[in-house]
Amino acid sequence: MPEAPTPWLGYLEALRPHLSGRDHRGRKGSLRWLEARVAEKGGRSGTVRNILYKDLGSPEEKERLYGVIAELYREAGLEPPPPPPELYLESVRRLLGRDKRRIFRRFLRELQTGRPQMVVVGGPATGKSVLLSALARAVPGHVLNLSGELAQSLLPLAEALGVGEEAEALLAQLSPTQPYALQGGVQKELLLLLASALNRQGRPLLLRAEAEGSLMGLPLRGEDGERKGVSAWLEPFLKRLRIPYLAALSEPPPTLPYQPLSPPTREEARRFVKERLPHLDPERVEALVNQAGRNFAELSRLVLLEAAKHDPSVPLQEDPALRPLLLALAAFSPEADPAVPIPLLEKALGRPLERLSHAERALLESAGEGLVRPALRSLLPKEAPKELHRLALDFFPKENLFRRLYHARHAGEHQALLELLLEDPSRIALLPGLWEEGRTWPPQEREALAAVVARYRAVLGQYTHPEAREALEVLSQSQDPRLRAWARIKYAEAQADAGAYPEAAHLLPPPEDLGLLDETARAEGLLVLAAVERWRGEYEKAAAWVAQAEGLRVEPFLKDRVLLWRGLVAKDMGRYREALEALAQVGHDPLLLGRARYQMGDLLMRLGEARAREEMEAGLKVLEEAGAPRDELARIRARYGTLLRRLGAYEEAEAALRKALEEAQDPFTRARVKSEASVLEAARGRPLEALRLAAEAEAFFRSTRERPKEARYRHLRTLFRMAAAYLLLEAGHPYRPPYLGGLEAKEARRLLRALLDRIPEEGTDRYTALRLDALSLLALLEAPEEAAQLLRPFLALENPYLRAQARLSYAEALARAGRFGEALAQLVALALPDDPGLRVWAKALEALALLGLGEKEAAWSKALEVRQGAYPTPFKEQFGRGLARFCPDLKARLPETPLAPPEALAFYLMNPD
Repeated sequence: MPEAPTPWLGYLEALRPHLSGRDHRGRKGSLRWLEARVAEKGGRSGTVRNILYKDLGSPEEKERLYGVIAELYREAGLEPPPPPPELYLESVRRLLGRDKRRIFRRFLRELQTGRPQMVVVGGPATGKSVLLSALARAVPGHVLNLSGELAQSLLPLAEALGVGEEAEALLAQLSPTQPYALQGGVQKELLLLLASALNRQGRPLLLRAEAEGSLMGLPLRGEDGERKGVSAWLEPFLKRLRIPYLAALSEPPPTLPYQPLSPPTREEARRFVKERLPHLDPERVEALVNQAGRNFAELSRLVLLEAAKHDPSVPLQEDPALRPLLLALAAFSPEADPAVPIPLLEKALGRPLERLSHAERALLESAGEGLVRPALRSLLPKEAPKELHRLALDFFPKENLFRRLYHARHAGEHQALLELLLEDPSRIALLPGLWEEGRTWPPQEREALAAVVARYRAVLGQYTHPEAREALEVLSQSQDPRLRAWARIKYAEAQADAGAYPEAAHLLPPPEDLGLLDETARAEGLLVLAAVERWRGEYEKAAAWVAQAEGLRVEPFLKDRVLLWRGLVAKDMGRYREALEALAQVGHDPLLLGRARYQMGDLLMRLGEARAREEMEAGLKVLEEAGAPRDELARIRARYGTLLRRLGAYEEAEAALRKALEEAQDPFTRARVKSEASVLEAARGRPLEALRLAAEAEAFFRSTRERPKEARYRHLRTLFRMAAAYLLLEAGHPYRPPYLGGLEAKEARRLLRALLDRIPEEGTDRYTALRLDALSLLALLEAPEEAAQLLRPFLALENPYLRAQARLSYAEALARAGRFGEALAQLVALALPDDPGLRVWAKALEALALLGLGEKEAAWSKALEVRQGAYPTPFKEQFGRGLARFCPDLKARLPETPLAPPEALAFYLMNPD
């Protein structure tokens, strides 16, 4: 097919097969039809033939014809082709300086053949806006202007791209209490979400950005948590784009190539004025240029004011003909989302935009397909009638959340606004100053807004924020008993989050009053009840309250808290995999996230999994940065010390427990830390210090009336640790792996036998673990056959760590009984968790069994594996001393030394070099 003589005929040849039908203008797409449509748009019909066949005509007439052809494409369901690059060159030549003309031409030229991606950089008044404005007329696409609070521009873009809900969810996760790296990670997720949505849609992007900005009131940050300027912050976003774009930035990006923009020359400024005001005399042109200097933005304002001053038909706001348009623009064009849908504007004006006067058209500029925006915001009234905001509220769909919030607020439609906020209280972050504004609302609406504010601040953990305190005060004085009951729940929730559980229990309304509340509020109350019961050690009751909360339909903002508590009670009941699954789903709120990570670490420790330390350290760090209560930090740090002890990191464990004692303020917490510290001292070989700490903790737990169920468990656990201290004192055997029997410790045996009689027959994992610990320790002091008999019922435990512990204890008893083959069979069939203590214990038992079978070389190879392996030094020492007790002649394999066999072998294994 021969090439069309003009691009205009090429457009029509591609379009006409998709057109059908006639109207009052004739057959659609015919020459007569195009002439009539151009005339309706204010053009001259006679120019259509010259443009189509000869490409001759003014830029204005060509632009008008292109608009008509683009309309036909869209009516046929087709994407309009890009306009000919020459279409805007004449006006661009008059408006833009040389460097900006070159960029303009290059972008349009590359758009015809590929995917131009360009970055230009210029400071204030270098013409970035003028360049983008010229391109926006020529290139249909998205225009994004970033300055100040970026959420006000990014959220409307996200909604236009169909990802408004996802963007809103990410913005709601941002909090000033988060770690900086977490803030940066969420911000990057938002940018990548927008980039993916833009790539899917495929339309070009024209972006202008100032040097500095913020997001939801927070500084811009990278993934490393460092603060960023807008250009550096946008760079990952720009690199991810697969669409044409031109980014006009105020500062250079860190690594992307860019072209600098020079400030406009005086000649460019003169051309700009003459283009806008062609009849202005030269002296006045010079005066305007002198007044504006080289600032295009200021010059634009002066030109528009000059037009209004010199044209009697344009009296701006005082003109009744202009006032409806100015008021409509003031209502429909918030700074955060300035684009106005043309159908909404036409509905407000009662006429199509084609019927606007020239003066009215001067107030508008295109903002993309089907959209316009104010040409100069400073001409708009500060306020608009509520009726216009109500019109907009009815116009925008529920997916356009920002606009519905904005117009409901300015229309005074409090019920519509409250419905949107109650769906997700974090949306109030998009409406700064609303709580203060709500002081004038009727009492019932003020109370509903107080509920939103209280929930929003509670989700952020900001119970002491002035707005939160004032909102709860409003609710507690309500005439509605449901609101008063809910206020008590939030007060109790604040106390529980601060670790003040007795105060929380006192503040809670009776459980029967929860039935008065909606399901979300009822769930909040049930979770506080669960927190109090769990603190008391009433785990079955806590689990029952959480199960009730899980059965309710709750708003999205509460789901993280429900998931956390589901994980906690599942952990308490020994359902570890269920607990891990729930805890891993907890989202970005710092306090909830930190608690979930710590609890995951504790669970993984109980299962013997290697990443327990990573999770527990991450949770502790988040809670420290989020300002968690000191007693909560002390409890977590004490448990962290236990994990470090099990990993053989005794010095780090001592530091953690010492700091926990410094942090602990509640006597119950202090006693718990001392109990944990006692067993560390027993592992390190300090019997008297271990006994002192255990005795102090035991005395408290035995006598306290606080939290009786929890105190009973802590008391029994402390008695076991006292027995471990006596094992060290009487037998000289530190309580650390590998655990090898044949020991004598009278007081330890007495304590353990009495303890086993007192451990309740409960199905919870904590008592199962305590019973197994006590039996495993007692087995080291009993005859081997009796020891094996004690341990046999525990060989099929579900918990992999406890099952491995039981089988290793059982194999130890078999080896001492001379049943070496059976002992090896137990070890071969054993699936060991990634725990250094269990693994070094298994190595020692293998060596003992092999020695018993006469396989001395194989047994010695096990010792050498421990010597060269990445086992903690204390465990290697224990391995050497224990193995030498059963086979003293191993010393013959070592370099000559006056040391006794246990110490000689221990030091040899501790020093592989």
